[in-house]
Amino acid sequence: DNGAEGKGEGFDEESPPAGPAPAAASHGSASSLVQRNESEEVSLLSEAATETSKAKRVFMYLQILTATLKSFAHGANDVANAAGPFAAVQGLYFGQDPCNIGTSMYILLLCGVGIVLGLSISGHHVIKTIGKDLTAIDFPTGFSIELGSTLSVVLASCTGMPVSSTHCQVGSVICIGMYENGPKHVKWSMLSKIVWSWVVTVPVAAVVAAALLYACLQFIH
Repeated sequence: DNGAEGKGEGFDEESPPAGPAPAAASHGSASSLVQRNESEEVSLLSEAATETSKAKRVFMYLQILTATLKSFAHGANDVANAAGPFAAVQGLYFGQDPCNIGTSMYILLLCGVGIVLGLSISGHHVIKTIGKDLTAIDFPTGFSIELGSTLSVVLASCTGMPVSSTHCQVGSVICIGMYENGPKHVKWSMLSKIVWSWVVTVPVAAVVAAALLYACLQFIH
């Protein structure tokens, strides 16, 4: 009995505790599983971001097309707005029928050159205001803005309605900005300045034109 008890006691003293080992192994396995899931999630998010960036860059090249169409629409309407009064004055001066006044090619060329010079000299101010100061714009939203405003101007030109490409462009920027980022991301203070400049432009242009006409008449007489 004593020998058996001695053996039993020795066996009890040498055997390690068996309880904590499975728990530690289970904890390590769960931790590695969580880390693996997190790394897979990060990898998927990175791949999705890369694909999204590639998809957005496609619209960078499409914007070249919409910019070309916008130039066509701008010439069809805004340049025509400038050429119309010029052609009317020239036709009346040469005794043409007011209902059948034609537009000479040199008038269109002169107005087109004026548009290009104005864009080259001070157009960057308007580009900055519409392209950066109103709301955040990326390649897809820029494509949508230019295409929407271009179609509006072309439709107005086909129906003979004199409109402003700038007005259409600003309206497209505001609508796309509100849809993409929400109304809080549109700088309404900047929009109010733009609208105020539109209102002031009409009387200021009328006063300047009247002053120039008065000076010309005084010079003639």
